[in-house]
Amino acid sequence: MRVWIAACLVGLAGCASVPEGTPFERGSSRADGIVAMATTVTPYQPVQPDWATADETAARRCRAWGHEDQRLAGWRDACRVWDRWGRCTESRTTRYYDCEG
Repeated sequence: MRVWIAACLVGLAGCASVPEGTPFERGSSRADGIVAMATTVTPYQPVQPDWATADETAARRCRAWGHEDQRLAGWRDACRVWDRWGRCTESRTTRYYDCEG
């Protein structure tokens, strides 16, 4: 019985994760008025990041912090994993939103 419960919990944990292509909040700073939305991309991932959802999430976060609007302040691409031939096989793209406009 315990094995079955553990298997169900592992299965539910997989369902609770962020869907592929959905950027997640990472490294935001209320003091600086910066919301950071990131996504991980691999060459083998056919799904493009859903930046429209990231824009909406950043706008909601800025409003929650008491700011009227947000704008894209820039982005950064950083390779996280290289293969043995020096090719990037996993990168993280982070978009930064300025709440103070």
